Amino acid sequence: MAPIVDSHLHVWDETAAGKAPGPMGPGNYSAQAQAPVELFMDYMDEAGVDKAVFVQPWLYHWDNSYMIESARRYPDRFRAVCVIDPRGPGAAAALKKWRAQGATGIRLRAYREGEGPTTGPWLGIEETMPLWEAIAETDTIVCVLWAGKDLARLHGVLRRFPSVRVVVDHLNNPVPKGGLHQPVFKALLELASLPTVSVKLSGFHHWCEQRYPYRDGMPFVEAAVKAFGADRCMWGSDFPHVLAGCGYVRNRNLLPREAKFLSTGQLDAIMGGTAERLWFG
Repeated sequence: MAPIVDSHLHVWDETAAGKAPGPMGPGNYSAQAQAPVELFMDYMDEAGVDKAVFVQPWLYHWDNSYMIESARRYPDRFRAVCVIDPRGPGAAAALKKWRAQGATGIRLRAYREGEGPTTGPWLGIEETMPLWEAIAETDTIVCVLWAGKDLARLHGVLRRFPSVRVVVDHLNNPVPKGGLHQPVFKALLELASLPTVSVKLSGFHHWCEQRYPYRDGMPFVEAAVKAFGADRCMWGSDFPHVLAGCGYVRNRNLLPREAKFLSTGQLDAIMGGTAERLWFG
């Protein structure tokens, strides 16, 4: 049986207190929220999770130090995904710096330091090509957040850099009432033709309109697994945000309980096999 791997979560320590922009809840951080690596390991052990992938939280801005150091302390259990400004000066050099310190991946998102959501195209624009060249050179895994319809731009990027592995966060954040044919979700499914693209079955507490057990999210899970195959889909908890909703253990058990359309083999891949191969292989 494959190990259980949480492909998406955040950790921070007490130095992050006071940096959070709002109260804890879906989509927000809290200065009161506790998320040190030691606490997360307790949740892991309670839920029977073997390994996990840290994703840099916004609280530290571009300083990935705590997350990377946490992963380096437990190299058999954790991997780290750093954040840098893809349009900032020296983005390629910054990536190589964090890679040298232990980061395995980079997250690209539709937000920029000190700004709100980016307007207009941002994913794969020409000024970010030196960064993509560094990503390909260093064999860095790319996670993409909040790309929306702009996700379609990955077709052009990956034609230019076909070896780069990409993971789309949170099923590209669809809106359940928009159905399976909404542009945001259609853009995700169309990436299934690219063999280096995978998807995280995660963030249900962010984008589902129903509360736990998030049954309005299951049709999107089923469609993604059908398009990509279970060997390119992976579960992620989004700890600690999930603690404000169903809790960690229930989130870990969500897909085995609610995704009745998945076979045992598909569940083994989604709950750990895919992430184990991608991040720890």
